[in-house]
Amino acid sequence: MSKTIFRELLDKEASPALGCTEPMMFALGGAIARKYAPGTVKRVDMVGCGLMVTGVQAVGIPKTGGKNGAFLSSAVGIINGDAEACKEVLHNIKPEDVLAAEELIKNAEFTLEMDNSTGKQVYFKLTLTTDEHTATVIFEDEHHTWTYLEADGEVIVDNRRPDGEMLIPGNDIDWDEFTIENIYNWCKTADISEFGKAKEAVAMNTIIATDGIENPRGIQTARILLQNVENGFVAGDEITHILAWATAGADARMGGSDYPTMVSTASGNQGAMVVMGPWASAQYRKMSEEDGYRAVAFALLMNTYMKYASKEYVYMPPTCSCATTSAPASAAGVAFLHGLTPEQINDMLCTTQVQMAGVVCDGAKPSCAFRMFVALFGALEAMMMAEQGIRATNVEGFVHDELKITLENLYRLQHDVLHNKVDAILWDIVKEQKTIH
Repeated sequence: MSKTIFRELLDKEASPALGCTEPMMFALGGAIARKYAPGTVKRVDMVGCGLMVTGVQAVGIPKTGGKNGAFLSSAVGIINGDAEACKEVLHNIKPEDVLAAEELIKNAEFTLEMDNSTGKQVYFKLTLTTDEHTATVIFEDEHHTWTYLEADGEVIVDNRRPDGEMLIPGNDIDWDEFTIENIYNWCKTADISEFGKAKEAVAMNTIIATDGIENPRGIQTARILLQNVENGFVAGDEITHILAWATAGADARMGGSDYPTMVSTASGNQGAMVVMGPWASAQYRKMSEEDGYRAVAFALLMNTYMKYASKEYVYMPPTCSCATTSAPASAAGVAFLHGLTPEQINDMLCTTQVQMAGVVCDGAKPSCAFRMFVALFGALEAMMMAEQGIRATNVEGFVHDELKITLENLYRLQHDVLHNKVDAILWDIVKEQKTIH
């Protein structure tokens, strides 16, 4: 593996997306199916794994004024989704399209069911039936990757993996090369031209974070924090500045912001936190833009490092990766700016797993931002502890001296205890609360 692997991973795992991954995927499925099934829509039947069908219920859909739900997500995709734009499928949606989508939901039959039988952490199937045609599209492993497409009984694409077999990008990584120390050294020494993706991420995620601070989006975690700085209840220090700017993008995105996000390893929430935490720190400390971009790149690569260690759960684990990986990765970027060594960063990241181990993902929703806020605060405390040589040790639960083995210990929890079980319980709760739409 050459040193260019770090640049390759930045380019691969950081890309723009409009809206939360679940409504984006539902809309993209509708847009793709519509290309192959013109005519009057009669039925839209959707099936997905647990976190897909629950996560789409509460999070805001871009370009709809903050409305939500599986039915509306797929319907706006059918009405005017841009299938060629992939993760930005909703960029063309206008108010009249939302009205047409709501009318479509009234006039056609929409169904949604959970199916965990494939064993995949990301699975979604949409079948569109019109008075003339039928089309089916299936997504697997990644929210934007459709592996099966069928129209009127003719199979057009079939790249499906067998049930139970999932995409594991970490298997293709040389872990002797992909280490905290090597990531750190590359981010410190590589030519600044290597960090264009970090610069692009800062520009994009600053806009959506600003939206979350200036407007009442989602649960308003960051906005309320800054209001309390103004009234004197909270100090306007560096940690507060980091917490606000790192959380605001998730507030906005979960609230249906119309601005795209630079994602980190398939998650826009994580991209917002991972990028804006170190960038806010650099801005507060009046450091150079180059220092900020290097720290952002380090945080993005550390998020990928931790998520790749999740093996098949890399893109959608049963635990909350927004808390267990992106918050620590964001804090690692801050630690990079504060001059912590790779060994100290390893220690702080091991300590961060103490507070969030076993915190399950119960779907995308506005309160994700609050959970991320709590996790980031703890991660920043772990950074301060590591500066003093204090860390959680290998006699403390899941924690090992090395971060990678700590994450492998947590993987066992995900694989042997939580896999598919959390989803099933959550889906039952959603049905009991009659919130499926």
